[in-house]
Amino acid sequence: MKPTTRWALLFMGPPIALFAAIVVLPTAMALRLSFTDASLLGQSSEWIGLDNFTEAFTNDHVRKSIRITLVWTLFGAVVPPALGLTVAMVLQANSRFAAIMKSALFVPISISLVVVGQVWIWIYQPGDGLINQLLGAVGLESLQEAWLANRSTALYAVFISWAWQQAVLAMILYLAGLTSIPSELVEAARVDGAGQLQVFRRVILPLLRPITTVVLSLIAINSLRNFDLVYAMTQGGPVRETETMPMLVWRILFRQQEQGLASAVSLILFVMTLVVIGGLTWWGRRGSYVD
Repeated sequence: MKPTTRWALLFMGPPIALFAAIVVLPTAMALRLSFTDASLLGQSSEWIGLDNFTEAFTNDHVRKSIRITLVWTLFGAVVPPALGLTVAMVLQANSRFAAIMKSALFVPISISLVVVGQVWIWIYQPGDGLINQLLGAVGLESLQEAWLANRSTALYAVFISWAWQQAVLAMILYLAGLTSIPSELVEAARVDGAGQLQVFRRVILPLLRPITTVVLSLIAINSLRNFDLVYAMTQGGPVRETETMPMLVWRILFRQQEQGLASAVSLILFVMTLVVIGGLTWWGRRGSYVD
């Protein structure tokens, strides 16, 4: 064995072993359990084949949870990146107040989602919540709602709370990307007669494509594994209108105590994550934007 090979194994061995212990082994165990009727109570389990997956795709609650998760991920791929890029460009154009604004805007990303949830619960309070107070102050009492208790508004209310934090993550990454764009390219485009919108579409967006891939990937992962904010704000209610797939797995495992079915739903979520991240990686490698 060559010395370089020995050194490579020495340095790569521990992280590979750690990855296998915390990712590969639990995934393999979940895969095995998904084909059984295992219970959290520790009772003996039997091999039932694809029954858990059949139940997952025919169960109304599971299908609803998959739909909610996909809608959340779709909106998450649009709203936070768009807000983050907009704020980043405004801060870059107004460098005089950028330092102060950055410090203020960094606050949401520095606190946990549980704390974010508690803040927004107060904002959405039906009686003395900030939103309802503002609506009452301008004479729009008819628009006041119990935002987290209303089936038609609960999902959007929780999503806004989540997007508020994720937009800051996107802003931080886009600020780094904007500062790395050579100013000569932007000036050359303007000299050639390109307007502000053309400079944005033809120069800035293509050069930000690697950052956009990272932003979309991180936000997609956060969308698909979103549990703590939903648990803190609604626990999946009202009437399971905000029950994302991680929240559903928690309910099946710890309330229904069906370990096999929970493992099957977890694997479905795992495959969805692989597909989304794989698609974003492929998109990011395609190169610059084309018309």
